[in-house]
Amino acid sequence: MGKRQQRHGARVVVHPPVEPALRDTAPDETPFSRTRSSPLVFEAMEVLRQYGYIPVRLIEPSIPINLIGMKESGSLIILALRSRLPVPSAVRLRELFTDKVDYLRGMAGKVKDRIMIWVYSPACGWRYYIVYPGGLRYDLDFPKSIG
Repeated sequence: MGKRQQRHGARVVVHPPVEPALRDTAPDETPFSRTRSSPLVFEAMEVLRQYGYIPVRLIEPSIPINLIGMKESGSLIILALRSRLPVPSAVRLRELFTDKVDYLRGMAGKVKDRIMIWVYSPACGWRYYIVYPGGLRYDLDFPKSIG
């Protein structure tokens, strides 16, 4: 073990199992791996910074999460997406991104942190949805709700 590892401890990298259902994308959706490094994610990171969060970008393509916003009052788990088609409602979001929405709904019942999907479409701009075990809800109070 080198001196650097001794001073800073061992580095642990966890690779969760790949969910086969998450490999496919909706017809209008940017492929999952390309979304993670897009300007869209960096724009979402800037929104988190503006509201006092420390943004952390995740690059693990096997789970539908690409941002975590950390703050003393709690963390936000976020999937930032782009859709070429309009996404004016939670129903439409689930139709277009069924596997990802269902995965996050399953997580919502298991973690304490709030889970959100931030989706951008040219027709609707940014839309912000809160994920619950039973479904999605458009966040009418955004950005006040994360402040």
